[in-house]
Amino acid sequence: MLIDILLTLPILALFVLVAVRCLVPESAENSTAAVCNRQELLKVFCFAVLFRLFMLSVMFLCSMLSSGDRGLDAIPDSFTRWDGRHYINLIEKGYTGYIEDGRHLFLVFYPLYVWVSRIVRLIVPNTIIASLAVSIFSYALGCCYVYRIAAQRLGRDTARDSIILLSLYPFSFFYGTIMTEGLFLLTTSAACCYAMQRRWILYGIFGALAALTRMTGILVIVPAVVELISEVRPLEKPLRFIKQLPAIAMPLLGALGYLLLNWYVDQDPFAFRVHQAHWYQGGMWVSKVLRYLWNYFIDNLTTSNGFAVWLPELLLFAVSFIIIAVSVRNKKIPPSMLAYTFCCLVANYSLSWLLSAGRYLSVCFPLFILGAVLIKDRPKLRQAVYTAEAVLLGIYFYAYLTGAQVM
Repeated sequence: MLIDILLTLPILALFVLVAVRCLVPESAENSTAAVCNRQELLKVFCFAVLFRLFMLSVMFLCSMLSSGDRGLDAIPDSFTRWDGRHYINLIEKGYTGYIEDGRHLFLVFYPLYVWVSRIVRLIVPNTIIASLAVSIFSYALGCCYVYRIAAQRLGRDTARDSIILLSLYPFSFFYGTIMTEGLFLLTTSAACCYAMQRRWILYGIFGALAALTRMTGILVIVPAVVELISEVRPLEKPLRFIKQLPAIAMPLLGALGYLLLNWYVDQDPFAFRVHQAHWYQGGMWVSKVLRYLWNYFIDNLTTSNGFAVWLPELLLFAVSFIIIAVSVRNKKIPPSMLAYTFCCLVANYSLSWLLSAGRYLSVCFPLFILGAVLIKDRPKLRQAVYTAEAVLLGIYFYAYLTGAQVM
């Protein structure tokens, strides 16, 4: 109990600090930033695609070198690890056709990635290639939106560093696998970008798509509300504020779509809650999550899982928390980004069986923008961070390819 209190207090303190920043009017200094042209964004897109293709070539070579006599037959194994095989089965069989133990256990996987991949599969008949194309090009487009957000609010140098930090993040290789990371990055970054530009309809469309991609997609409502408060003071212009709320709430349509899918498949809009028990998944307050992460790390101190799963999750929470805490004082950082980063961190660390925090945080793109601000005008620190990320990316990518519990 005492440990829970000691862990909760700094989290609540940070929540208060972020909330205060959200209520303080943003300085004009924050809105005088670079406008990205198409050529600039095209370079970002090409860099992102080429980097993903480079990572795929590394995956291909590692799979070939470690395959023994299997040769090319071992390549698909790299894309069917962990949740990847479930997405492949959902793409090929659909939610009604993919059954295990007589139940639709895979309703817990949100549908947008499956649906988009099925559409692409009409053109590209190979499931793995079609779904990889969705992942890679979604990631590249997502990088463009991340770059736009950072450049428009914080300048081109910060935007460049944000993309590099995002790409070198130790678990960023999941962007090039059959997972939802690429599509989620695209939908959430687009929603936040349009919210910052006060283009509420486009925000709502991408926000709804984000909520159809992952449960935490609905969190894009948070930066949108902060941006709306910044634009329209609710106490000064309450009617104008209220008129914008339906557009702000549009991501809820994505959540509604997911509930309708549950009803269509299992005749219960909340069937996913039952199926989550199969995956030992549910909600849990973050302090208890941190406690069991620590306990599992200590119990697995001499095993692979201790360093593949539990230690990275503990370190990532600490580093993310520090980045947010330090960034609160920087008045140049948009409050909406602080609020979204904080909510993403807490939401991802409020799961009763957290095995993939590294992967989940890979799509918390404002975290990399905040990091880029911290290393700005600090060339030695920038070089050290880049090097550390690249080394850890290589280590965990290798661990993933060789079957470690990196998921």
